[in-house]
Order: sequence, then structure tokens, then C-alpha cells
Amino acid sequence: MANPLINKGITRNNMSDKKLWNNLKNGESKALEQIYRTYFTELYNYGKKFTKDENNVEDCIQELFVELWNRREKLSETDAIKPYLFVSLKRKIFHSVKKIRKSTDTELEESFFEAELSIDQILINSETDGEQKSKLKHAFSQLSDRQKEILYLKYYSEMDYDEISKIMDLNYQSARNLVSRALSKLSKHIILIIVFVLSMVDKA
Repeated sequence: MANPLINKGITRNNMSDKKLWNNLKNGESKALEQIYRTYFTELYNYGKKFTKDENNVEDCIQELFVELWNRREKLSETDAIKPYLFVSLKRKIFHSVKKIRKSTDTELEESFFEAELSIDQILINSETDGEQKSKLKHAFSQLSDRQKEILYLKYYSEMDYDEISKIMDLNYQSARNLVSRALSKLSKHIILIIVFVLSMVDKA
């Protein structure tokens, strides 16, 4: 498998997720490579939201793709590859961190979602003044971990509510409600949030 650091930023062609996934299930190694090239960067960035151990994130991604290949004939059907990979990676990181910390489920649940929404670099590169940057960072720091995650998925990863529901194990309405509550909590800073979201769209 190619070096992930070389393949960052490579986008998928027009092949549907369902066809690409079926090609993988049928043993086409090029399908696995295409999925890897397409989603590595997003998986890596998402994984770093749960642990600062970048090597562990990369190891979990590599393990995920090895398992996809080894279990390809037994994979369930999907027409949405990205949520499938996000869920799988999240579980792997959860179990790896648990093993490293030798924690119980309860202990890990309380401390697992420790990373903040990564807006620092975007803010540094933007023309937002220092006071606005400080206010925006403070606003995000007041969100719960689940609220941070769902805003990351919705606006940074540009997922729809069906995809988010699969990743966060929520029903459709609960996902919408969680986003609504998070935005409501940020309402005092809504102009800054709009600028922040638009800046990410421009970078897409």
C-alpha cells in the first residue's frame, strides 16, 4: 500500500461508492487503493480529534485497511463508504486507547474525547483579528465533546445527517437536534461562526 503522506489530497473519481465497495468485495486491489487514497487525510484528521498520538492514529488506519482487504468477502453492503470508515476507525482508536491506558470502560468514557475542534490553524491563516479569534475559540471551548464532534462532521467534513447518524449512533432527528443545540450555544458568536464555516467551504 502506498505511503499515505504522499497520497494526501487525492480525490475520488465519479465511480459510485456502491460500485467501488463491490469492486473491493470482489477482490480488486485497485479499489482498496482508491478508497485509501481518497479517505486517508479525512480519517487521519478525524482520528486526531480523539487522541494526540499521531502514530497511533496512523497505525489504526493501516490496521483498518488491512482488515478491509482480509475480510473483503465478508464485508456488509454499503453505498456510503465514508461513514463506514469513520465508524470503524473511531472504534479502533477507542479500543487502542483503552488498551494503552489499561482503563475500564467507565474511566475511558469520561476522558476519551479530549481533543478540541481544530480551528487554530484556520484562524491563524484567516484575516480575523485577535479579539475575534479569542472569542471564537472560547465559544467552541464551551461546547460538549459530542457537540464539537457533530459540528466537525457537519461543517468540516461536510456530511449529511444520515451519514452523521451512522457515525455517532444517533437517529436522524437526534442528530439535527444536537446540531441545533450546539449552534444555539454559539448564537452570541454566530457571525464569527458563519465566517468560519465559509472559510472551510472555500478551502474544500
